[in-house]
Amino acid sequence: MQEPLPRSGRLPAHLKIKYGPVDLLGRFFLWADTAARDLGVTLSFGSLQDLLEANRSNSDSWRPLVPVFDEALGGVTPETAFVLIGRNKHGEVVTTQAGRIFDWPETSLKDEAASLRMFFADPDAAFARGDRCKITTPIAEKINGRVVFSGAVWYRRDFRGKDLASIQSRIGRAYAFTRWNSDFTIGMMADGVIAGGLAERAGYTKIERSCIELVASPLGEMRCGLGWMPSDELLADLATMMGRVAVPVIESRVAEEANH
Repeated sequence: MQEPLPRSGRLPAHLKIKYGPVDLLGRFFLWADTAARDLGVTLSFGSLQDLLEANRSNSDSWRPLVPVFDEALGGVTPETAFVLIGRNKHGEVVTTQAGRIFDWPETSLKDEAASLRMFFADPDAAFARGDRCKITTPIAEKINGRVVFSGAVWYRRDFRGKDLASIQSRIGRAYAFTRWNSDFTIGMMADGVIAGGLAERAGYTKIERSCIELVASPLGEMRCGLGWMPSDELLADLATMMGRVAVPVIESRVAEEANH
């Protein structure tokens, strides 16, 4: 069983690079942690309960969590998910993001979404409530293997418009890759969010607009698009970013612990 992730100290000091290029990922994590701090956000790992509490405490600006990240409804566990929490200088939660790994060697995103197995531990009960999901883009049939669902993205109103998405989203994808050796990362975003440019700012290389009809308790009904990228493009995106930013020199255990 995986040990709990520490929540204090610099984020890179708690990251072990199990998969992927150590130099690139180590430099990226150092840069991203510092870039977030420069914007007034200190990132750390949290628990699924932390995420649920943050969601409930900010219901005025945040819809209920998609059941993928709900332990009771979705069957997610600490071994199959991670939670990033961003706090301001007062220790208040101002940003969140989470990721969950799915292993679909013999099936696909299209099948897992339509069957509701992706969202609920008890799909039959979900169908009985009227929940459903339909994905019309053909690419959903080809997204399989080790697939990371990236979601639970929220920024407090006073931390929006600071370009945190370009930092935090990449941290989430990179961490998921180095932890699980993912084949794909996907994210479902409301049409209005995509229209506002968030998917591009978050670094997704592929965006399928308005291709998902989702009804999922307790989230409700949404018309969504799909952001997705294979892991080779994930690494290429990080390499491009690292080629145009200055990476701070900070003492870290990232490289030292990479293969331990």
